[in-house]
Amino acid sequence: MVPAIEPLGDRHSSAVQTLRAILPGMALAAGLAAASYRLATLPVLNVIGPLTVALTLGIAVRSGFGLPAWASSGTRFSARTILRLGIVLMGARLDFALVAGVGPKILLLDAVVILVGIVGIAWVGRRFGVPSRLATLLAVGTSVCGASAVVAAGSVTRAEDDEITLAVALCGVLGTSGVFFFVLAAPFSSLTTSQLAILSGSTLHEVAQVMAAASSWGTASGDLATVVKLTRVILLAPTLLFLAWGMGRAAGRVRYSWNDPPIPWFVIGFLLLGAGGSTRLVPNALKLALSAVSIFLMVIAMAAMGLNTDWRMLHRAGRKVFYAGVAGFAGLAAISLTLIRAMGI
Repeated sequence: MVPAIEPLGDRHSSAVQTLRAILPGMALAAGLAAASYRLATLPVLNVIGPLTVALTLGIAVRSGFGLPAWASSGTRFSARTILRLGIVLMGARLDFALVAGVGPKILLLDAVVILVGIVGIAWVGRRFGVPSRLATLLAVGTSVCGASAVVAAGSVTRAEDDEITLAVALCGVLGTSGVFFFVLAAPFSSLTTSQLAILSGSTLHEVAQVMAAASSWGTASGDLATVVKLTRVILLAPTLLFLAWGMGRAAGRVRYSWNDPPIPWFVIGFLLLGAGGSTRLVPNALKLALSAVSIFLMVIAMAAMGLNTDWRMLHRAGRKVFYAGVAGFAGLAAISLTLIRAMGI
């Protein structure tokens, strides 16, 4: 039999209907994203960053007004498809040449912190009774680069939106608390300003948090901490590859297809764009533009996730998730400090 071919007019009509269904929710999420950028310039909130602000704002709107039916399709589309597009474009932020320039000790420090952090924090989370995927998201977000790492890992691990939301929110709280702790504890420590900068860059979740803490010890400290942090961001690429491989093995998948490759397509796009930028195939001006677009798309996705999150879910998660996050972050800081002293950095 010859398969029936859908008329072109019907395809066009279906596409228009789909677009009409998703546009209102996308517009709502984009509006909250724009507001989040403005709010993220305020004191304290500028340390948290627009991603976490957008997530929190979305949850607040959902809790106060509910999610109207007309926004449901668009917010789900934003939380998934727009998120994946943002992750692909996030590859423009990568510069693999930076790894070669930071020196072997810093690179080794970041690599060990990430590896031990992912394995150790996931284990700690499970010991506290945290579900496995949520524990993995906490581990990746804490070890690599906060909210961006959580949402990227969430897509790789096929985590639920509620799990991604909770992990992003907790990383935001822990990272902000870490800034104040490092700044207030610094005068009572025996660490040099360079060591404090490396400690901040290798443990705090977001770039803004690293800069906020390390800049309090001087411009040079801020610059050093930023380089250490950006090296962790670059190492997100092999981390995603490791996660994709590990999840495939855990699921017992040995056969792959074009629609289900061993590494998700959005991760492949992320890596290819990073490679293009690192080899100067993508001009610097375009890299900056794509990086800005990627952040905005991910902020839209975070607002959409917040709009689809019931606050009661966060409450039901209980204290065990918070305790696991605190224990994991404290352990990561202890590991980094030990390595800094042992390696004589």
